[in-house]
Amino acid sequence: MLIQQFKDTNQSHPNTDNADRRQVSGQLAKMQPPRTAGTEPNKKAQNTTIATLANEISSYLFKYLAGFRIPTHFVEKVSGSEMLVKQLAMIPLQVRVHNVASGEFSKQFGIKEGTELTVPVIEHYFKNPDLGNPLTNEFHIYSLGLATPEQLRAINRLASKTNVVLKSFFERRELKLLSVNLEFGVLGNQVTIGDEISPRTCRFADLQKKDRVGRDLFAAGSEDALEVYAEVRNRIYRTF
Repeated sequence: MLIQQFKDTNQSHPNTDNADRRQVSGQLAKMQPPRTAGTEPNKKAQNTTIATLANEISSYLFKYLAGFRIPTHFVEKVSGSEMLVKQLAMIPLQVRVHNVASGEFSKQFGIKEGTELTVPVIEHYFKNPDLGNPLTNEFHIYSLGLATPEQLRAINRLASKTNVVLKSFFERRELKLLSVNLEFGVLGNQVTIGDEISPRTCRFADLQKKDRVGRDLFAAGSEDALEVYAEVRNRIYRTF
């Protein structure tokens, strides 16, 4: 649903000629619960809560990234499970940044689970579910016309910076960012982060419990999904 929003910053005189107005053309995005969640009444209630938590987490993190001059599609949170976002021309790539060997990465490269990588590894996947979202390299990307060299450089630069900012943010809250998935689009000529940043797109290790929380806990339909979202939400609002 494409919308155009007009917001008066001078609420006491909304109809005066000199009212200061901000015009935003964007899209209303609704947060979705994990695909593996059930359909029973109690599951539906849980899904609604997860979507609300995902929206709250993503909104907070997008605003936090803006403080580091990292462009995102976020405009504002408009309801429990919805945010207003800028309309992007999406680039069909999913970008994954690994800080620690875990999951499929450990299996592919024979690295012990939990090994800290000396340098974060950036991977690019062609976002096409029918093909299984295959891993690509820059030559695939250029040959298939998925992104230009300039866009790919911007993607890698933003992915690296976002990873550094989020890694530091979560470590202060005793969560280790194992990996993060990002998606990008173009607004005008600027490469911009889209989608969401939540436990659906991140993997964490809980530094308090020495175990893992995040995407892999509920990827197979775990009952702990709501607990994971709630814990991450509580951590990001922690005061020091």
